[in-house]
Amino acid sequence: MNMGRVYRFLDKIRRRKKLWWSFAFLALLSYLGYIVYLFIDREFLVADELPFYDVGPRPEDDTLRIAMIGDSWAEYHKRDDCDTLFEQYGKRLTSKPIKCMSRGKGGAKSKEVYYNMFRSQTQEYSICSQPLLEEHPDYCVIMVGINDTWKKRPISYFTGNYRLIIRLLLANKIRPVVMEIPDFEMGEWLNTHRKRKRQLYRLYSYFTGVVEDDITPFRDGLRKMLKDTGLGDSVLFIPADHWIPQNHQYSEEIYQPDHVHINYQGYHILDSCIASEIMNDYQKRKELSPLIEN
Repeated sequence: MNMGRVYRFLDKIRRRKKLWWSFAFLALLSYLGYIVYLFIDREFLVADELPFYDVGPRPEDDTLRIAMIGDSWAEYHKRDDCDTLFEQYGKRLTSKPIKCMSRGKGGAKSKEVYYNMFRSQTQEYSICSQPLLEEHPDYCVIMVGINDTWKKRPISYFTGNYRLIIRLLLANKIRPVVMEIPDFEMGEWLNTHRKRKRQLYRLYSYFTGVVEDDITPFRDGLRKMLKDTGLGDSVLFIPADHWIPQNHQYSEEIYQPDHVHINYQGYHILDSCIASEIMNDYQKRKELSPLIEN
């Protein structure tokens, strides 16, 4: 047997193995790159704007309808029967019938709140807010931002998704009520989570530039977005200090022990403020435009 031919044959096999392993390595890198892209897209990039849908004609009645959508603040509003509480405050300010409807999901960030406005994007009917919008509310209160903040998402992520939420509401002639992110104690909130999660979110902060225990950049970013896009003239903006008492120190008279969520008394204060702001806005717009029905 010609040993030279044997060596050449074995050499070809080695080269083919190297080539195969090279292709396998490239395929693995491509797959890992795709996984990383999906993660970054899901967690840090603004949602893709979906086509507007039409909620249909307004009901031909005299009822003033208010929807509330968002995170756990909206979820607990429904859970604790605060929709009825809001209606009680509203009826003190107008002779019109009042209907309040809330729906939210605990832990939802602004991107999730936006996608939850679409049936096609929501797996759980109980958290989908599209049915609320199909009731054609006159106003929609947006409660979102806490989870964007403590989970260290970029400010552009928060404001970009917020803009999409507002645009969808305006496309259906629903007046957005923009609630400024309320006070909450991030340190106390982080301490309730596992160490690995806390470390992960702190790592995110290095990449997103979000400083711990500071919600001011998010508040400023929201105001700037409303001004730069011109959307500020089309929304009802309610600053946090319009309803949160000064020097509250996360009092148990308002906040739950986690210092993140408000209790029933806190919802009394919040709903009283929102009802008052909405009725004042409604009256002003009614006086300025004959197109607003009685």
